[in-house]
Amino acid sequence: MEDSEGCHFSSVEEETRYWKELAMKYKQCAENTQEEFREFQEGSREYEAELETQLQQTESRNRDLLSENNRLRMELESNKHEHN
Repeated sequence: MEDSEGCHFSSVEEETRYWKELAMKYKQCAENTQEEFREFQEGSREYEAELETQLQQTESRNRDLLSENNRLRMELESNKHEHN
């Protein structure tokens, strides 16, 4: 953070103006950071929802594949018994 030790002001008005400008600069910086953070949170929520959807789809697909695998194993066993 900047300090006033290296600053030499010719009047109280000049020092007041300096500190007001510095305060506005930091206020704007804080507002920009807050906006970036809000955008980051929104993007994170959207990304989380997208990942959750993908996870649900993957889990569903996995269940379907396991079910199909079990069905095919049973069919294979059935065919083995028929040919013996």
